[in-house]
Amino acid sequence: MRMASKKLISVVLALVLLMGAAFTAFAGIGDFSYDVKEDGTGAITVFNGTIENGVFTIDDMDELLELPLTAVAPAAFSYDSSNSDLAFLADVTSIVVEAGVKEIGSQAFANLPALESVEFKGDVELGENAFAGCKTLKKVTFDGSAYLGEYAFKGCTALEELITVEGKAFDSERGALNDTAWFKNYTVDFVTVGTTLIAYKGADEEETIPLNITSIGACAFEGNNTLKKIIFSRYVDSIGNNAFADCTSLEEVVFSDIGKITEVGDNAFLNTPYYDNFEGEFFIIGDILVKYKGDDVSFVRIPNTVKEIADDAFDGCYTYNEKDGYSFVISSIVVPASVTQFGDNCFALATFEDGSTYSPRIYAYKGTPAMDALTDAGYLVTEMPAFADLDRDGQVTAADARMALRIAVRLDPADDIMKASADVDGDTMVTAADARFILRMAVELETLTSEDLLYTPRTEVEILMAYTAAVKKAAVDNVGYTKTVKNAITDTDVNLMHKSKLVNLASKNMTNSKNTYLNDTQAALDNLIVPSLISTANIKSASNDIIDGRYYITIVFEDIEDANITLANPEYVAKDNYLKKVMPVVNGQVFYDAISSNSWYKLVDDSDNRTLNCVRKYALTYAAPTVKIVIDAETNKCESITLTCTYKFAVDGRVNGVDISSKGFKRGDGTVERVDTISFTDFQW
Repeated sequence: MRMASKKLISVVLALVLLMGAAFTAFAGIGDFSYDVKEDGTGAITVFNGTIENGVFTIDDMDELLELPLTAVAPAAFSYDSSNSDLAFLADVTSIVVEAGVKEIGSQAFANLPALESVEFKGDVELGENAFAGCKTLKKVTFDGSAYLGEYAFKGCTALEELITVEGKAFDSERGALNDTAWFKNYTVDFVTVGTTLIAYKGADEEETIPLNITSIGACAFEGNNTLKKIIFSRYVDSIGNNAFADCTSLEEVVFSDIGKITEVGDNAFLNTPYYDNFEGEFFIIGDILVKYKGDDVSFVRIPNTVKEIADDAFDGCYTYNEKDGYSFVISSIVVPASVTQFGDNCFALATFEDGSTYSPRIYAYKGTPAMDALTDAGYLVTEMPAFADLDRDGQVTAADARMALRIAVRLDPADDIMKASADVDGDTMVTAADARFILRMAVELETLTSEDLLYTPRTEVEILMAYTAAVKKAAVDNVGYTKTVKNAITDTDVNLMHKSKLVNLASKNMTNSKNTYLNDTQAALDNLIVPSLISTANIKSASNDIIDGRYYITIVFEDIEDANITLANPEYVAKDNYLKKVMPVVNGQVFYDAISSNSWYKLVDDSDNRTLNCVRKYALTYAAPTVKIVIDAETNKCESITLTCTYKFAVDGRVNGVDISSKGFKRGDGTVERVDTISFTDFQW
């Protein structure tokens, strides 16, 4: 590039200032003309130099003005044979983009007729159709990280060599490379660049992400209509924009019990049965709030297990009609102390045509990382009173307990913020139990402080996530412990003549007691899948008692009907249910096989009196599946886990002409209850 004296530079700058702020384009004193962006750097618009040996070098600095050139403007060098100003592009066979140029605009180099190679010397982001139509392009080299916009290389059918650097990030939007020979020559289902999966070419109903993949790229599975189940390995840590969007058959997503997802892009699971059928209020992956799915709630309190709120997490929380316009239900969002990362427009309920957004009032707790992060991000934040400190005097006293009690019995009105401060047990209501807890804090019978309550799991989703995090920690640290299995028949209601027969059926594969020390966590948790995304809709109740610095968590899940076989529905199919994500359960197939293997098993019509031995109906229900876990509140280490499930086993039938029912010789169900308990204790941290 040409050099200039400081005096000349001063003259040029003075002329620019005199010309006024409306002029953003600089004349071609050097090789390029450009527009000045908001950040003060240049976006190249015109080339004023000459091409030598077919190599077109995109400089990253105007040395005359010492101004960085960080972008190529959209369509700046999109070839058009009828435009004489772009005639030089017909001779370009190679493009070299210097390291400082970070952005290539949409269609910036589209339709170049002779282009054969491109090299990016630094990190770069390509816009939509950036090189579309370059039919002779054969080789692209990325020396840094890269992000390819939609259809970046559309129509580049000759592109067969894509060179990247190991360890550098790479991602692409839909169709960025699909037309290339490089893509079409890929013979395996998983198309990867480095450790990023950029496309899936398979048609299987179930897939497991290969171990060499750490990132699911944008749109990688988008629009696949055959995939029903996807299993993530422990090494996947990020999911790109629209990665599984419009996968119309995707019902189940299984995350590793060890790995951790640290990034989830926009609409990653949009329009999938997996997302649509998720009944929880908060759609959370790992510790990221991906999407808020609740409705008709004016006051939203984000769970205190969330550390990041994804882009557009609350977008769409509104109704709209031409008569009344927009209607926003959410009026307030409380951000817990745990959140330190906020995505773009994460609190915006709607984005309007002019680009403006609507967000409700944001609350955070004074002096917390969340308050600081929100302030740094430019949000207008209202300070929340500390838990239990209802009068905001900086301490918890009997006066606060009295205020909570008056709110509980509706003697005093209270807004959502006051209720949130008084609801220390997290059941979304202010009750006498909250007032009693606050009083215990005031007289120092309770060791928890207001600050402790900021991080204490209290709501169902927080309790579920705390359980998940504790089990993951045990798996990651690979601690050993003792596994104990116990089974027992606890109740029967069977005709005495057949009691032993039916109890024997329910006792199949029982182990009375077994204590096994396992020093490998994965072996000990052989069937225990961490329930990272179990909906709270499956929870019957969840509680967390805090005693001596420990969380005593109890989660009771809803009952599950595994089998109900009748003459009208004689086939048994083992149901795939959420319980399998919580605890190792005896498969219903075991009970069914025990029944069907007996010579007297036969579904018959009631009028068939000739059949002396028969089964008219068979049922099995998992009742009150329960998780109990003790966790050190400070270290999040498990001290014990106990999993319990009651199997209610029922048969209506007869043997040797005698009904199984306990009610004399009358027809009815004979029932047996079996309780299985699996406990993990003596953790060797």
